[in-house]
Parts: sequence; structure tokens; C-alpha cells
Amino acid sequence: FFSVVACAVMAENSVNINSLASVLSGASLEETKPAAMAAPAPAKPARRVPSSTPEYDSFLSFAERCDWTFTEAKCEEIFGPGARVIERRDQASLTMEQVAQDHLVGSKPLIVTGSLETWNAKKTWDPDWFARTYPDDVVIANDRAPARKVDRMTLRPQSSVRIKLPQYVKYMKSFGRDEKAPPLYLNGWHAFKEHAELCDDIESPAWIEDHTVLILQQIDKAIAGGGGKGAGGEDGAWVHNTDVLLNKVFMGPAGNITRLHFDAHRAHGWLAQVRGRKLFVLFPPADSGKLYPLEGEATTQSPCDPLDPSVCERYPKYGGASLQYAILEEGETILCPDGWWHFACSLSPSVTVMRNFYHALSNVHGLVGLFANLNKKKNKQVK
Repeated sequence: FFSVVACAVMAENSVNINSLASVLSGASLEETKPAAMAAPAPAKPARRVPSSTPEYDSFLSFAERCDWTFTEAKCEEIFGPGARVIERRDQASLTMEQVAQDHLVGSKPLIVTGSLETWNAKKTWDPDWFARTYPDDVVIANDRAPARKVDRMTLRPQSSVRIKLPQYVKYMKSFGRDEKAPPLYLNGWHAFKEHAELCDDIESPAWIEDHTVLILQQIDKAIAGGGGKGAGGEDGAWVHNTDVLLNKVFMGPAGNITRLHFDAHRAHGWLAQVRGRKLFVLFPPADSGKLYPLEGEATTQSPCDPLDPSVCERYPKYGGASLQYAILEEGETILCPDGWWHFACSLSPSVTVMRNFYHALSNVHGLVGLFANLNKKKNKQVK
């Protein structure tokens, strides 16, 4: 979840994304590159990057099979009788203790309805509001997410655009199903870090025990040794900063895809659908061996595409995995316990809030381990 901005080490490239031509005048189009690259080989004739991606082609095929009317009943026809719909509960029927026991410790995903009724974001947030409120923000939008090193081997790496937020919103609203290229995705935007006031527009779900800050404070006290400054040298300011970084905004048009993966460092996650609809496909941690985890990636990712009609032919073990799915409607929140593989795609223009978090009885070791890892790296750099 301490995501490094994928575009920090980009180089300008002549990648052609057809759908940008009339909208993103002045935007900088770039291709992501891994952090460590060997010396460049002698110049060769440039190869044209394909305009589409396999996962977007799969989405278009899925949409056609659904007649572009996305329902869970249509999903059942496509995924087959072995697939299960993720459990849905109304927020009023839940308690923290019940969710902690059954879903965090018990490792079961959950969708909660009526979960955003008291959010200011539900009343005000939409793409136009962001464009009006933050007209000078420069954001990074990607056409593949998460980024993968293996994509470069297929000559279709992630391509990204640095663009002012109002321009992106204009692009997002103009994107249609007849576009040849996949839609650009404002994924993992650290809006809460850049605009602290946005934290007042959302609320931690009343049914989730989120111990992240408490755990970070205990780590800080341990490092301070009972006195003095903690890990950040700012009397624990790093605790607040780290906590804020666990909140992200995802925004974009229909067809935005988050490929199959699970969150790093044993983080739990909840995703709240502020605007639009999204399809989520999940698999339990026990199915990891059936999902062909990719080697050498920064996070744990799978090449399996749940919307690809040929996925079982390409990955025979996939057919034995326990697929769960749901369409997350506006105003609902999905809980993904740690280790659960998840895939998502927007079925309409969408705004989603995501938070990774930690719970003392289920995944605290993930956060402690992450901090220890970061501290080791920091100490090596100092030496």
C-alpha cells in the first residue's frame, strides 16, 4: 500500500492512445519503466505499441455477452453455477465484534449496503466537483493497473499521462464504448495526502475495528524507548502521515480495470463506491496456487483474467478456484480481508474510496513487518 508513483521514472514516448487526441491537448504522454534499467541497447526502429490491451478486450467481450446491461444474474450465466455471490448485509444489522470475528479473523469478504449515508462525499463528490475544487491539480492516469514488469515483455507496458484534473474529467466524461484504446484510469490517487480537508468528507465504517493508528503509535513508542522522538523524529507525526497514505481515490470511466492481485503486507481493505458501479471478482487465499502468481513483481499479481472466455484453457488450474463476485452499487462498501485476491472493473463512470487497514487480532504482523522492512532499508542507506 506504500505505493511508489509508477511514473517517477518515465521517459517520453510516442505511444499512440487514440482516444486522447481531441481531448488531452498539452498533456504529457509517457510510458512507465522499471526503476532499475540496464544501459540502453543501440537504437532500433521503434515498434508501435498496440492500442488495446488483453484485459480491455476481455471487458468488451464481457460487456457484449451482458448486452451492456450488467447484472449479477448475467454474471452468474457467464461465470457458471460454481461461482458464488459475495454476502450482502445492511449496515444497521452489523456490529464491530461480529464483522471482526466472522470476516476479519474468519477471512470472509462482505458487501455492506447503506454504508455511506452520513458521508459528505456522497452528497458532493463527483468528477465535476473535483475538477471545480482542484483545478490546478496535476494527476497521473494509467491505461493498465497495477503496473507489471512482465507487460514490457509483451510490448504492451502501462502507458500514463500527466494531466490537469479538469482535463482528465473532460476526457473521462467523453470516453465511450466505441473507443479503440482502453480508458485511462486515475487509480491510487493520494488525494487525502494532497488535500487534508477531504478526510472530513469520509468516515471510517462503523462496523470495522481499524487499529492502524493504535498499532503505529505503539511502534512509535517502542522506537522512542519511552521518551524522546519516535520513528519520524517529529513526535509521532509520521503516524498521522502513514495513516493518511492508506486512503486513496480511484476515478475513471466505464472499462477501467484493476487486474487480479492481493494487497501487500497482509493489509485488509475496504472500498466504498461513492459514484457509479463496479464489478468485483474475488478468490480466497487458499486458491493462490490455482491463480499462477507472477514472479518478480512488486506486489502479488496473477495473469488470470476472470473476464477472458479462454482463461481456463490458458490456465487449467484456474477452473478449480472458488470464484466469488458482486456488483458494487453506489453507496455500498466491499470488505476484502487480507490475502484475498481481487479483480475490479468499472461498469459506469466511477468514484471509489479505498482504505487499507490493520486489525490487532488478524493482521497486525503485516504492519509491524512492513515497518521493520522499511527501517532496515533506511539504515542500509544511512550506512
